[in-house]
Amino acid sequence: MGKQLFDNLSLISSFIVVIPLILSVVKIKLLNKVQLRLLYLLIIIFIVEIISNILWYKKMNNLPLYHFYAVIEFVLIINIYRIVLSKIFSKQVFIILGVAFTIFAIMNTLFFQNLNTFNSNVTTLMGLLVIFLALSYFYALLKEVKYSALETNPMFWINAGFLIYFSSNLILFFINNNMFKGSTEASYLVWGLHAIVNIVLTIFYTIALWVHPGK
Repeated sequence: MGKQLFDNLSLISSFIVVIPLILSVVKIKLLNKVQLRLLYLLIIIFIVEIISNILWYKKMNNLPLYHFYAVIEFVLIINIYRIVLSKIFSKQVFIILGVAFTIFAIMNTLFFQNLNTFNSNVTTLMGLLVIFLALSYFYALLKEVKYSALETNPMFWINAGFLIYFSSNLILFFINNNMFKGSTEASYLVWGLHAIVNIVLTIFYTIALWVHPGK
């Protein structure tokens, strides 16, 4: 993958989040609890992307930003799942998950991967936990005795997006930090594929905000 194609994909991946944000503003009065919590996540993503791109274009290291973002992102994600998995897991389970993940992220930054290094340990753990929650949600759907139209269920689209995104990028999150030492054809290819998967995830977010769930 060439640098020009990589730059274009990265730019689209960073700011495509504007589309679901605009849609959510238009439909703000029609959003249910799950969609509103998705909106909170999208706002944080948008802010982080702006800051990250500003640092990148100023030739400054933007990796420290993602040490903080990983914790906020995970807390917002489990906050979404806390609504739809309340029959499987208690509220305390999600609190323990959030606290334990935050402690792990802090310890990882202090002793293993400092602020100037990509926090691959944290993002790998987050990927595994979100995949577990995504599979738990599909299990919960299978146990429902009532029929529901999945295409109008916002959480179905959010969950499918999470499963695709974190499953696809699990290997990327786990790779050695050598990938970040210099710009190579391999790094352009890997992060270009990551950008494509991120675009797909944002499309799923948009569908989740577009659909109107039944009462």
